Amino acid sequence: MNKLYNKISVRVSRVARQLIPFNQKYKPIGVYRLSPSGSSNTTGGSGELMLHAIYPGLSTTLNISDDLFNACSDYWKPVKHVETNYEVAEVPQGRIHTDNETSVAIISKYNNLIGNVSLGLKDGKVIAAAENPIFGQRYFKGPKKIKGTVFSLLTGGAGINNISHWFIDVLPRLHLLRQSGLYDKIDWFLVPSLRYSYQTETLDMLGIPKEKLLAGDEHPHITADCVVASTAPRGNHTLVPLWLCDYIKSAFIPLAQNGSAVATPARIYISRSDSSMRNVINEEELVEELKPLGFEHIISSKLSIREKLHLFATAEVVVSATGAGLVSILFCRPGTKVIEIFNEGFVIEPFYDIATKTDLDYDYIICPGTKKIKDAGKGQRENLLVDIAKLKAKLGNRLQPVKVSSISKSEVDI
Repeated sequence: MNKLYNKISVRVSRVARQLIPFNQKYKPIGVYRLSPSGSSNTTGGSGELMLHAIYPGLSTTLNISDDLFNACSDYWKPVKHVETNYEVAEVPQGRIHTDNETSVAIISKYNNLIGNVSLGLKDGKVIAAAENPIFGQRYFKGPKKIKGTVFSLLTGGAGINNISHWFIDVLPRLHLLRQSGLYDKIDWFLVPSLRYSYQTETLDMLGIPKEKLLAGDEHPHITADCVVASTAPRGNHTLVPLWLCDYIKSAFIPLAQNGSAVATPARIYISRSDSSMRNVINEEELVEELKPLGFEHIISSKLSIREKLHLFATAEVVVSATGAGLVSILFCRPGTKVIEIFNEGFVIEPFYDIATKTDLDYDYIICPGTKKIKDAGKGQRENLLVDIAKLKAKLGNRLQPVKVSSISKSEVDI
């Protein structure tokens, strides 16, 4: 009942924002995009903002096979190469406004949307700053005044409740902040949400005090003495930059070495039985076939982040349907075997991209679909019927029986 109420509330709010004029003085009057100069810091006119160049013109490449590229869903065909100017902006007396879905607007004291560090989405893809949904909004609530300097980690709706987006699109902004030299100036960290344990646990592990946290789903419109914001970690596309993988591994993997040794299975099958979509139809049979080969059936959403760290840092083989839980392959050691299972109507590249950039031994299986899929919204709901014989063939020489292992400092590579 609560979920239904929340869905209805979101839809009503969306319609109201577009139809009912209120407080339109808070709508930005235009887009301000500051081009970086030859120096690392660039100041806009009239003190509107200061821009810190972090990784100018950084190239990111997707080293994908023709077979997998051609199999990627037509509605989500990845680009193979992008260049991104990674920047951090200081905006004195700025505002942050989000609809917690498709728009994150960083707004200057002159009521301009700062194009360098704002984010607009349509059908899950980044759009031009001038097309940010805030320009179509008519209803605005007044901002909450925050004293001090606020750093925004907001990233659209997926960052609120999806662990994969949390690790890929939210937390890496902290690396860009540190590279800017502004970290110690931050009084408040504005994150998408604090509803879930993985959110509070990771922030605690990264040393951010809970008394410095603000949740964007509770404070969608704020103004502060100074707003600090960064380029989205994946820029305007979906490719994962190498620095992002390096940051997550260096920030979290050392924590897997702390504490006493914990017995962990070397071969794991990640189940989606806790989800309402992309379920494996023949999972019971699959689990029974994998069990004699040393595989343990895991529901990763039931584990703490520290437990996932221990589990994936010592895994030898990971098998899973595509889904948010696979983001934990960021904790795997180089050479770990990863087999990702797709429905042919929903084949996307992010986990393949991560696997190749972290030197994992990646492979995949594509399960036949039952109907033509034309968009991600429908594709991500399609269940999977796994060809078990094909999966065993992919495992190859990994089929010998194996014992559980214990984590030790010498076994964990950063």
